[in-house]
Amino acid sequence: MKPYIIFDMDGVIIDSESWYMDQLKEFLHSQGYDIPKSHLIEMMGLDAKDTFKKLEKYIVNQDKIQYLFEKYLSQIQIPNYQQIIFPHVQECIENIFQKDIDIIIASSSPREIIEKVLIELNLYAYISYFVGREDVQYSKPNPEIYLSILKHQNGEKPLFVVEDSTYGIQAAKQAGLKVVAYYSGKFQNDQSESDLIITNHLQIIDIIMGGKNHDKRRTCAYI
Repeated sequence: MKPYIIFDMDGVIIDSESWYMDQLKEFLHSQGYDIPKSHLIEMMGLDAKDTFKKLEKYIVNQDKIQYLFEKYLSQIQIPNYQQIIFPHVQECIENIFQKDIDIIIASSSPREIIEKVLIELNLYAYISYFVGREDVQYSKPNPEIYLSILKHQNGEKPLFVVEDSTYGIQAAKQAGLKVVAYYSGKFQNDQSESDLIITNHLQIIDIIMGGKNHDKRRTCAYI
């Protein structure tokens, strides 16, 4: 079996978390709820449904939360993915593909959105397969999404996982995987459980090649 790397999508390939965070804050404000952005940042990495479940700290009525969730989904705007792709992602993905390393996407987004993103960014041909929200019962930080990939890969672990959010990192670590955290500078989310931290996607190639052009905050056996 070929070696492979797992990528999260939102916050790693595209800067969608900033986009959706601003939309969510604006929507909640329009409904009379001014929730600090710092509290919304803590929910990064969750899918939309679980994000709204976390709002019970501010909104006690469960029926109201469900109503807001459905209304939010009906109003949400889809970004132009070409405008929010992170720098050097295309070059990074192509380079990994050329090295005969498989690429798998593990995202809390619906499969329809994952496919749309990959097609619009001309990345679809480089991806071996992807796992979306409806493919698992529990979303991150539950490790199910990563455990399902391990099962698909006959127990073979990836070289590493590329994540950004605290919940995503926790999910991968609970599955027993090595994690490279991408820090975009957009949010001060906790990435302390990761094995390595990068600030540029080209550093992923450097890691594969055995270089040291990254923040080696943890010892990683095979990175």
